[in-house]
Amino acid sequence: MACYPREDFRLLARYLPDRSPVAADLSDNRNLWGAHPAAVKVLAAFGASGLAEYPEAYGDRLAEAVSAKLRVPGNCVATGVGGTGVLDALMRAVAPTTFRFLEPVWPAATMLARMNGHQPVPTAWESGLAEPARLVGDTPCIVFLANPANPTGLALPDPWIRAVQQLTEKVGSVLIIDEAYGEYGRGVDDRTPIDLALKGERTFCAKTLSKAYGLAGMRVGYGVGSPALVLEVDKARGPFALSGVASAAGAAAVSSDSLWLSRTLAEARENRSRLTDSLRRRGFSVPTSAANFVFIELPAAKLEPTARGLERCGVRVRPFRGLASGTGLRATVGPWDPMRQLLGGLDRVGAGRS
Repeated sequence: MACYPREDFRLLARYLPDRSPVAADLSDNRNLWGAHPAAVKVLAAFGASGLAEYPEAYGDRLAEAVSAKLRVPGNCVATGVGGTGVLDALMRAVAPTTFRFLEPVWPAATMLARMNGHQPVPTAWESGLAEPARLVGDTPCIVFLANPANPTGLALPDPWIRAVQQLTEKVGSVLIIDEAYGEYGRGVDDRTPIDLALKGERTFCAKTLSKAYGLAGMRVGYGVGSPALVLEVDKARGPFALSGVASAAGAAAVSSDSLWLSRTLAEARENRSRLTDSLRRRGFSVPTSAANFVFIELPAAKLEPTARGLERCGVRVRPFRGLASGTGLRATVGPWDPMRQLLGGLDRVGAGRS
C-alpha cells in the first residue's frame, strides 16, 4: 500500500472562503467592532527585537493570563494558533478513532478530524438532544460539542452537556466543548464549560480570541482541561507555534479591565435580537442564536440566488447547503449600519431589484 498520497485526504479540499473586497462582509463571524484596544496597544509597542527572537515555547504569557483570569492552575491551560490550532493539537494527540458530533456542525471540525485520521460520525441535532447516548456511542472516541452551534447559533443546554460528559467519562472518550462563541451567550461569570473541563479527566474546553476579543488576524486560542490532557495537547502542538506578539497581545486582552469587551458584547446581543426580530417580521425563519451571527433559513432553490443578489447589493453572507437541518445563509452580527445594509439587500432581492 502506498504511503502517499493519503487515501483519506481525497475527501478534503483547501479551505477557501471568499476574501474579495465588499462593502459589508458578514461571512466570517469576525468581530466587526475591531480588535481589543489592549492588544492594539501591545502591537504598537512591539519592537524589532521581539520579532528577531523565538517566542516562549508554549505561549507562557497567554497561558499565565488565562490562568489568572479564570482562576485555574497553570498546568490546566494549553495555548495554540487560534481555537483551530488548539483543536488540531488535541485531535492529533488522540489515536485514530471515530469523531462524533451533532449535525449541523462547524465545517472545519470534520476537516480537522479527517486530517488527524478520525472518522466523522454525525448524529442529527434533535436525536442527539433527545438521547445523549446516541451521540456518545459505546466505544472510546472523540465527542465534539460546538456550543453554540455553527452555523445555526443554537445553544446546548448545560444539563445536557453534563449528561454527555458523564457518558464520555464512563466510556473512556475524549469530550471537546468548543466555546468559540461562548461570550455571546453566557454571562461573564458563567464558568460552566471551564468547570466541566476541570472536573473531567478527558474533557477539554476550547476557546478563541478571534471572536469576542477581535483578534482573528493574530490567531490566538487556548483550552482548559486536566493537567494530563493539557500535557498531551502541548506535546502534539509542539513548541513555538504561537508567536511572541500574539501571546503578548492575547495576554493583554485577557487581562484587561477595559469596558470595551462588555460594551461590544452587549451591543452584539442587542443587535442580534433586533436583527432577528426584523428578519422574522419579513417572514424569514431564524433560529434563536446565542452567537455573534444569525442563520436565515431558506429553501435550497433560493439559496444561491439570494446570496448572489446580496453580493450585488454590497453584502456578503455565507450560504450553507446540504445540512440535516436544512439550508440557509449565515450572517455575522455587528454594528447596526451593516445590519441595515443586510436587511435592505434582502428587501431588494425579494422585490427583484438586485
